[in-house]
Amino acid sequence: MRKRLVLTAAALLLATACSDIDLGPVWAEYELPGGPAQELRAVAASATGEVWVVGRGGEAWFFDGETWERRDSGFAYELTGAAAEENGGLWTSGADSDERGHILRYDPDEGWSELPLPGSAAFLADLAATADGTLLAVGSKGQVWRGSSAGFELLWQDSDYIWRAVDIHETSEALVVGGRLSTGNGAFLILECSGADFTVEELSGGRLEDCALTDSDAGWAVNADGCIYRYDSGTMQMVADTGVLLRGLAVEPDRSDALWLCGLSGALVHYSGGELEYPDSPTDENLHDLVLTGADEGWAAAKTRLLVYR
Repeated sequence: MRKRLVLTAAALLLATACSDIDLGPVWAEYELPGGPAQELRAVAASATGEVWVVGRGGEAWFFDGETWERRDSGFAYELTGAAAEENGGLWTSGADSDERGHILRYDPDEGWSELPLPGSAAFLADLAATADGTLLAVGSKGQVWRGSSAGFELLWQDSDYIWRAVDIHETSEALVVGGRLSTGNGAFLILECSGADFTVEELSGGRLEDCALTDSDAGWAVNADGCIYRYDSGTMQMVADTGVLLRGLAVEPDRSDALWLCGLSGALVHYSGGELEYPDSPTDENLHDLVLTGADEGWAAAKTRLLVYR
């Protein structure tokens, strides 16, 4: 009995000491004002740390660096793509109940508006913006749209492809990822924002779900089956199989070799220097997207709420 009491006391002393140890940032649930959300689908941050999250039913929230505020679009669309601006503005894309694509704009001075698209736009799953205000929007039927607040044009289309994500390096090179319907394989499209040149490549494996460029010809992609790909000089090479179903990725600031990834059933994965880590997730809701606003700060979009990393 005495030996048992000594061990218990030692354990209590150890627990007390450990309680003062900083274990670093962790992921935790964060309830949005006016929530729960119907279904959050995309989260985006500006270079100055402002964050937007959008989702089903045109729902939207804005974070100014201190507090979140609900700013619904007023359009009954499923919003799945987002590009945040430094002045609190936002571009977002998605579709209506008939799968027709739409692009919305939030201006801090004028509020929400819809940008007209000539012809017939398919579901626009994602969009990205350059610093000079040029946008690329991508989605079903292989559509790639380019435009600005002045208007949009259809750059590329092939109904055998479905695009899931796009990223732009500075003002020129862009990477688009998705899949080819006839083969079930992943696919990616390399293009200049000017629309002067296109290269389409197919790779064995499932549909690519998200991508991020770290340079004009380097970056990362992830497929639906949980495989991580390194993009380099026009080629994709699989570097890791996480074993979980993934949907989104974000590159750590100032670390081109370190990623956070998210996916179904609350999956969170950290990849750094070729090593995989699987931190505990505070939710079992599907995670569709995530963004990092600093080395130890970030947000992830679950179905009804956010996750915060700090």
